[in-house]
Amino acid sequence: MKNSDTRQHRKINWQYIFAPKVVAVIGASNNPGSWGYGIIKHLLAPARRKIYPVNPNAAEIMGVKSYASVLNIPEPVELAVIVVASPRVPKVIRECVQKGIKAAVVVSGGFAESGDEGIKLEADLVKVARQGGIRFIGPNTMGHADTSSHLSTLAWTFDTPPGPVALVSQSGNYGHRILHRGMMSGIGFSKFVSTGNEADIHFTDYFEYLADDKDTKIIAAYIEGLREGRRFFELAKRITPHKPVIVIKSGATRASAAAAMSHTATLAGSDEVYAAAFHQAGVLRVEDDDELCDVVTALLYQPLPHGRKIGILTIGGGLGVMSAEACEKEGLEIPSLAPATVEKLNAYLPPRWSHANPVDMAGISMAENPVTFPSLFAMMEDKNIDAILLQAPIGANTDRLATMFDSEEIKAYRQAEEKSLDQLSQRVKRDEKPVFMVKPAVEFATDPEVASLFSREGIPVYPSPRRAARVLSQLAWYRRYLDSIGQ
Repeated sequence: MKNSDTRQHRKINWQYIFAPKVVAVIGASNNPGSWGYGIIKHLLAPARRKIYPVNPNAAEIMGVKSYASVLNIPEPVELAVIVVASPRVPKVIRECVQKGIKAAVVVSGGFAESGDEGIKLEADLVKVARQGGIRFIGPNTMGHADTSSHLSTLAWTFDTPPGPVALVSQSGNYGHRILHRGMMSGIGFSKFVSTGNEADIHFTDYFEYLADDKDTKIIAAYIEGLREGRRFFELAKRITPHKPVIVIKSGATRASAAAAMSHTATLAGSDEVYAAAFHQAGVLRVEDDDELCDVVTALLYQPLPHGRKIGILTIGGGLGVMSAEACEKEGLEIPSLAPATVEKLNAYLPPRWSHANPVDMAGISMAENPVTFPSLFAMMEDKNIDAILLQAPIGANTDRLATMFDSEEIKAYRQAEEKSLDQLSQRVKRDEKPVFMVKPAVEFATDPEVASLFSREGIPVYPSPRRAARVLSQLAWYRRYLDSIGQ
């Protein structure tokens, strides 16, 4: 882990970066599919601020007057977005200094990530920017976004939904993947930053800013290597008691570490050191974007479990076996049911039910489905259980229901189900016991109608017991960490 904590941290005016009133796009283009086209189109769309295209070879960009140089713009500019060939960037930065601009996003690649010549070019860029007092994202970045100020310098991602999650990524492409994966999961974002080569503003600078950002409740990140490891972990210890931090850390293998160096000129560092430091600082480390979004979804809508004891309610023996195995592999426990819970379940379930945890409801039909919620509530009242993994015929889509019921029956069935889900949501909050849904039929786990039914009540839906168990284990670990520091 490379540290440079003695770096002089010059002041960053974050207002200019995330909520500028006037933006210049240097390298704006009328050529569809180009970076200059995508960025200017995205910036012009909300019409929330003044946008000035800069291109000496075009009189207009998308119907807006273009300027040959940033120096010709008739008013002060707060943010410059630079998307020109890398050899031209230092000259453009000098012009930005002359113009009095204090913040920039250098999208252009071809710097330290590309070899010796690029390293020299990046050093020149940094020297000019520092002499002129410009703070900048990048170079080699895919841009950034702030949903509260309706700002986006992303060329390829449109209509990012607002929400409480900030994402900082040391990879532009993988950051975009996480962003889109999160949007598919119903996650909204406060801010997104592709940090690029971090020649000026480092990953840890964004991290420190987001710690106090009122729009951000959860911080997610993709990290290849930290230039200021000690500073990051000191900040993490301050942040994680109040805001969860979820991190994908790559570079654990030799090949991935080498790829990180050529990608963003970042030293990956010792994976063992990172793992230990994340653990000590309360950082939730996940393997990939699926797990990251799974954990974020749970943190957004579910309480943290008070322990690792999991109750499993299922419609089939095999589903229960697989769920129990998945949970135990993640270090979770499958406790015995309290005698009072067994008595309650005897009143709801057919005599053939398993009479143990996992609770196998013995293949109940759609007509018998109303017993699911009383059984679930009985398990939630059991003091031996900290969380529930549920696999039951709840939330079939309309097409499936239409094979069994007429339209009025479907309406009544859905109303009853929605009422029960609302009661479940209230009980989850009251009892502080998370409930995760694993759909018995995989196709329903990704069905938009089914997902919407559960998301309205904040019940996470996972496609497999393994993914649900992994998230339950993460949440239980985070609860234990918070308890250990007195939170």
